[in-house]
Amino acid sequence: MSVIQSLTNRAVFQSLRSTTLAITGSACTIGGLVADVLQPVAPFASYLFVIAALAFVILLFIYWRGKEELLGAVAFAGVAAGVFGLIVLFQSSEEAEENGFVASAFPGVAELQASLGIIDKKLDDISEDTQSLRESADRIEDNQAQVIRTLEEMRASFASGGLIDSPRSPEDHYHNARLQELGGDYSAARRSYISYFASDLPLLDPHLRFLAFLKVQEGTAGARETYMTLMASKTEGIPAYVRLLLLDASQRVPRLEAYAAENPDFAPTFYHLSEEVSERRLGFQTLANKRAERDYLAAFQSADEAGGLLKHMIDQSLVEEWRNDASMRLTTLNSNSGGALNNPVSISFGVNNSGYTATLAIAEPAVEVLWNLKDGEPRSTGESGALNPQTGKPVPQMFFNLPANQRDTTIEIRYRDRNGALQGAYNFEFKGQQESKDANQRILESTTTSWVSFRDYDGKRLLYFTHLMSYRGSIKTIQYGLNSNNPTKRFRFPAWRKAGMAPIDAKTPMYTSVPRSTRYVTVQLTYKDGSKSAIQRFDYSG
Repeated sequence: MSVIQSLTNRAVFQSLRSTTLAITGSACTIGGLVADVLQPVAPFASYLFVIAALAFVILLFIYWRGKEELLGAVAFAGVAAGVFGLIVLFQSSEEAEENGFVASAFPGVAELQASLGIIDKKLDDISEDTQSLRESADRIEDNQAQVIRTLEEMRASFASGGLIDSPRSPEDHYHNARLQELGGDYSAARRSYISYFASDLPLLDPHLRFLAFLKVQEGTAGARETYMTLMASKTEGIPAYVRLLLLDASQRVPRLEAYAAENPDFAPTFYHLSEEVSERRLGFQTLANKRAERDYLAAFQSADEAGGLLKHMIDQSLVEEWRNDASMRLTTLNSNSGGALNNPVSISFGVNNSGYTATLAIAEPAVEVLWNLKDGEPRSTGESGALNPQTGKPVPQMFFNLPANQRDTTIEIRYRDRNGALQGAYNFEFKGQQESKDANQRILESTTTSWVSFRDYDGKRLLYFTHLMSYRGSIKTIQYGLNSNNPTKRFRFPAWRKAGMAPIDAKTPMYTSVPRSTRYVTVQLTYKDGSKSAIQRFDYSG
């Protein structure tokens, strides 16, 4: 029997009307309405229509193959497909597509959806999808295009002047915030800042201006609390960076350093780090602070040249302010400190009968000096007993001694700066023989009035060279002239090729006899390095 014949059969139709047409129709209608209410979550009505239509086709095919007992099921599937298809048709309008046709017709149903969390669930799904899109390359490109547009329009608006009566874009709100702040309308400025932050643009200086504004109004602690509250939901991007600036110094510096390591192209981090070790922040600087400031400023300029500053800033005047400040500070650091930033320690050696005295010079106040030979343990030079007014602590001894038989080695120097931070080691090569020559020559050049002396003895006039003999380790020749400005005579002596001062014994020539008519003598030394001293004149005073 065909379906049409079955349905026109009065007994069969009566049976179907009391079961399938009544019960099934009611159940499908209720189910369809429920699916329509759940439309914000998923298109359940469409799913049910597809399932019912497939079931109808399959059951009808089986019924045609002779399974007449499936007539009720065929009718059930047909009714379900018709009801659900009708609901899908009603949902096809623009108003009903989002929340269902029942909610669009009856506002109370929309309120029921909200109270049941159906719309919230929809929003949560949208939020998750949006977050995924933001992480995609397409979303990043869109944001970059928006920032470029915003930067151009904001910079143009800054130049135009005057409040914008009906601000619509982020640049309008920020423009008004700056003008309202400068004009003293702080309540309006706060509202404009908050309206700007709703755009969530990856631009830094509005946040910095807002923080400065808050600090004036609420103090540092209040500014921190207000900003943290306002940006509580924003855990990444510019707000996350600005929160680092609000930390205490003990936490702020290491966190900024870590941020710089992770984001080496973000120029503002290096500028803010340079401020942390600057003289205007600290009041005074150690050389270590100056080195750090120099390195941070150099990194800032490098990142800026690569484009890591301008794209994060709106206000061109602030960009130029940072650039000029960085350039000026770098110039000052390099001109005033010079090589001392890298080489703050110098050492010189003096020679005496017991060995060598190493004298140190440090380009900044030190509270302790330590030295050691290569592979040795550092030891302090001790205290001098004087008080340094800059540090408020005793001045360390700035010398130490080495024995006369000291072999060539490396000397390591360390010192603690006024902050107590250990600096160094700074390495110096010690070569005894060369140091002796250099030290002897320095001594001779600083004691020119003692090179020779006259003495009348036993009817003779004697010219003594005792002082020169002690330091002859650096002398190649000694020439002198009697009553002449041109020293041509040579005083001969045994060479000394070892380190340290030359010994004087019975075999060492000490003097030469000169005519009693000698009224003055001139002396010139030739050192072992080939250089010549200035000609010195010595008058007979007897």
